[in-house]
Amino acid sequence: MTSKVWLIARHELATTVARPGWRIFAAAVPVIAVLALVGISIFQAVDSDDAPEAPGTTSVESEVSAGYVDESRGEDGQPLFTAFHTQGGVTFVPYADRESATADLLAERIALFYVFPADYLQTGRVVHVERDNSEFNRSESRGAFRVFILSNLTSKVSDDLLARVVVPYQLVTQEIDESGVPIEEDDDDGDFFYLVMGMILVVAIFTSSGYLLQGLSEEKENRIMEVLLSSVRPEQLMFGKLLGLGAAGLLQMAVWTTTGVAAFFAFAAITDVDLPQLSPSPATIGIGLVYFLLGFTFFGTLQAAVGAVTTSQKESNNIAGFFIIPAVSPVWFVGLLLTNSEGVPARFLSFFPFTAPISSLIRLSVGGMGTVDLIISVGLLSASVALVIWLTGRLFRAYLLMFGQRPRVWDIFRTLCGR
Repeated sequence: MTSKVWLIARHELATTVARPGWRIFAAAVPVIAVLALVGISIFQAVDSDDAPEAPGTTSVESEVSAGYVDESRGEDGQPLFTAFHTQGGVTFVPYADRESATADLLAERIALFYVFPADYLQTGRVVHVERDNSEFNRSESRGAFRVFILSNLTSKVSDDLLARVVVPYQLVTQEIDESGVPIEEDDDDGDFFYLVMGMILVVAIFTSSGYLLQGLSEEKENRIMEVLLSSVRPEQLMFGKLLGLGAAGLLQMAVWTTTGVAAFFAFAAITDVDLPQLSPSPATIGIGLVYFLLGFTFFGTLQAAVGAVTTSQKESNNIAGFFIIPAVSPVWFVGLLLTNSEGVPARFLSFFPFTAPISSLIRLSVGGMGTVDLIISVGLLSASVALVIWLTGRLFRAYLLMFGQRPRVWDIFRTLCGR
């Protein structure tokens, strides 16, 4: 590449990044991520008021005081409830008898109290005492009361057994095939990554690659193209614009990806998500980037071809729609691609250059694309990119300086054929 190509690329990058539309789209994901995290944090803060803490933990500041009278005894003759008094914002205050607990309830020093009868272990019966017409929401302390009971009853068992008493199970589904053999699950969380790459590619096709079409139309209408082609060759102009807009697209994707990763870590810190299980492998990232770059280059070059043969931005946008519709058409067949990802229609969509980028990413998201299909798809898409760049170069040489005169379809066909 010559210095002129890099000069054009830097100019296109700076011009594209300065566009309000590009900045709005680039800032959209960070803003949405911040708003989502704020909403999750608020929900967590509100929900934590009602949720009990883990057994044996204490709350920094208790909001509710509830009394209890323990008349029950264990096998050793000792009271059952002697510890773990603070659970989920509720402090359980022990009383020697009902009279003292009733006095504090009437004095509003406690909101309610519980009585564990002597036969509690045999019957499980607990008496709940509160004032008449009490405004206290009894459900707010019910979860904390349950953990308080479990913590004390299992205080002499191991932490693992206690955890299983409080959270008895975590259900994991195992699927089997027709022969009864368990289906191995892919630990790589590439399915989510491929879908994200597909969504980013759709947005990039409608935004960054469209800026090339807009820029070419404006330069032709303002007669700036004549000045540019007096200093650079058409091929240099085309490659420079593709590189500059490709860099703008990658920069936009980098902003979104960085924001997404940061939001993911923040979300994991809030909800205790296991990070290693949600990390795509390097191979997954590489395949996603290959399809993104090839798809972006393919449709960006087509936009450049449209801009070279049209005479106005309005006309360019109308014609470009014929290329954009096939690009996003796999979204219409997403059900087919997800449920029958190895069928003939799905394979055709992943091989056809106009639908290959997004269709392949959807198939990869469900593990329905084998190595052979992947090689064929990437090979055909790469060859199509090279062919489109070569043909667009011919259109650039023939029609960039044509102003106010639309070439006929037959003339365009002859130019593409080299006649």
